Amino acid sequence: MFKNKTSFVGGGNVNLYFYQAFLDIWNGGMRDDFLTLKNANPGFELWVTGHSLGAAMASLCAGYIAYMGYIPGDKIKLVTYGQPRTGDLAYANYIDNTIPFAYRIIHQDDLVPHLPPLALEIGDLSNYTHHKSEIWYNNNMAVGQPYIECDANESNQCSDQLEGNLFNMLKEDYHDYYFNVSVMFAVHGCPNYNPGRFIIKT
Repeated sequence: MFKNKTSFVGGGNVNLYFYQAFLDIWNGGMRDDFLTLKNANPGFELWVTGHSLGAAMASLCAGYIAYMGYIPGDKIKLVTYGQPRTGDLAYANYIDNTIPFAYRIIHQDDLVPHLPPLALEIGDLSNYTHHKSEIWYNNNMAVGQPYIECDANESNQCSDQLEGNLFNMLKEDYHDYYFNVSVMFAVHGCPNYNPGRFIIKT
């Protein structure tokens, strides 16, 4: 899945699978819904969020909307949960320079934000990097628990310090629990919920 990259409109290269998934949804009706809401609510901020695959798509969505000039980057709030590395350094820099309010929230030893690993230097699998900023909860994320903020694309002060032992991350399932809410809650009562989705709120 991480092998193939493609150019991103704002700059750099991004994962082809993630970008195509976003474009399919965007062109399949989201663009029209977004523009209808934007035009009905001029001046509103835009919040874009998602978990896992939805987090990568949310990052691409926010960057795309800013590049297209639909909403200025400083009026976009991007917050993701368990986001995998989505593109290369040029893409990360584009998000950093375009969307000041961008936060990647990571729960303890969640493996997904470390995919593909930084140490992987095999052709097209190399050069992936996160955009900033990381909010790392090295705990159970209960109300009042502390977190560390790292205002860098990648920082050993946050969850990157765990990258030397990725196999240990497989022992616990931190990816499916954020703020003590299971991403699988829908299995028990939300019939149309998709755990890989991303959400646009105006």
